[in-house]
Amino acid sequence: MSKTVRGNLSSPPSRRRATAIQALGGYAITSITIVQGLLLIPLYLHYIGAHMYGLWLASGGLLGMLGMMDLGINSLVIQRVASAYGQQKQDQAGAYFINGVAVYLLICVLYAAVGWLVSIWLPDLLKATGSDTELLRGCFQLALLAMVLGIFNGCLRGFAQALLRPAFPMSSMAGSQILGIVVTVVLLFQGAGLWAIPIGMLTVEGLIFGLNLIYTAVLYRRLAAPISWDADIVKEYVRTSPALVMSRLGNTLSQESQPLLITVLLSPEITTAYMLTRRAADIVFRLLSVIVGSSSGPFAHLAGEGDNKKTGSIAGQLLALSASLGLIGFATYVGANSAFISLWVGTSFVLSQGIILFIGIGYLVRTIRGIMGQLLFGLGDFVYPSIMVLFEGLFTVGLSVLLLNILGVAGVPLALAISASLSGIIIGVRLRGRLPAAFNYTFILKLLFSALLFFAIVMNLAQMDLAIDSWGGFVLLAAILLASLSIVYGLLHWKMSKEKIKGVMRRL
Repeated sequence: MSKTVRGNLSSPPSRRRATAIQALGGYAITSITIVQGLLLIPLYLHYIGAHMYGLWLASGGLLGMLGMMDLGINSLVIQRVASAYGQQKQDQAGAYFINGVAVYLLICVLYAAVGWLVSIWLPDLLKATGSDTELLRGCFQLALLAMVLGIFNGCLRGFAQALLRPAFPMSSMAGSQILGIVVTVVLLFQGAGLWAIPIGMLTVEGLIFGLNLIYTAVLYRRLAAPISWDADIVKEYVRTSPALVMSRLGNTLSQESQPLLITVLLSPEITTAYMLTRRAADIVFRLLSVIVGSSSGPFAHLAGEGDNKKTGSIAGQLLALSASLGLIGFATYVGANSAFISLWVGTSFVLSQGIILFIGIGYLVRTIRGIMGQLLFGLGDFVYPSIMVLFEGLFTVGLSVLLLNILGVAGVPLALAISASLSGIIIGVRLRGRLPAAFNYTFILKLLFSALLFFAIVMNLAQMDLAIDSWGGFVLLAAILLASLSIVYGLLHWKMSKEKIKGVMRRL
């Protein structure tokens, strides 16, 4: 299996170029998602209604929780293929992928079966009544099919990413998402109601599947690796998968449980308001996740070369870059979100500034914890961070239930902030043990000071109740806030910020 076969892909392309393409593609897709949200959610509220849309969000949270059944092996397949490819062992890279596909197919069948069973009692769980019952169940089942394709698409996309050739998968995702938006809008205008959402989802994932299946076959042929069953690789995936399941479950519980808990303990209408309030934070989180996604394959490729000093330096730069951008992004979210929600869907959906603050802090901490865990994954360290993320998820759910009864909806983001902070500290200690060069304590102290300063500034700004009554005024507010925070941050961290931003792209 370790024999090196020289094919057309024997010379890996530049990690720097691959990272740049992955990042640009990720930001393009995120931009499409932003437009999709801005365009479609007001249409959802108009054509579907806040009550039904709240039920759909809760069912979507449950569908996301079922996503833990993918065993989280996408990160493992990418890491193994990228590491083998970095060592120019093309037979081994091909074997890891082919046997990963076999495991993925089994996961997809299991996911579909369990999801179908869940759909039977879904309306009772969400307390849907009357005609809402069959509508919710049918839409959930169609979305389930789209999610099954989405899971397998992750495998195909991960193969190209591990081989440092992400351009085509990113382009196909972007084009498919645009088509999906068009299909959804047309169906809403034609009176399809809630059906428009899962049909749009299935359109996107079906098109991505067809395009990436062809591209994957082309890449594998160029890799010149034989197609063979390897029981040892399957056993390796199976042995490692429990840890990855824990990580997947933890992340899912931390985030996807929120709409379900709010719907069950409060109401679908409050779920709608909370998820709309959270929407901009989700966008910022996705923008920052592009850094993780675009660097995971190249980082694993670098780690596979065995240069620990260089690996530690790059890890520190990625961590500092994610934390810095996260602080600026989420502080801007806290300062401008009330004005955004008011203009977007109306003042009736605006929640308190305290809830917005807790969401911003929780997402910031989760972003930092996420990049540290992903760096450990790139080193092949899956079990320890996965256990910590699982405990985070379980603790988040338990604490959310408790705080929901005490503080109301504010308890949900506060629970996430507390639990992500605890797991982040523990995972950070682990990463420091593996890569001491990744941590700079002067930077950490400055980051904590910057966080206190920034959140204090934006909270005071939000309390001023500025009269923002147009999108032009909002854009101006957000731009001024983003620019001001960036300038202040740059002055506080001038030397390090300059070095980190230049170093990541120069040395990958």
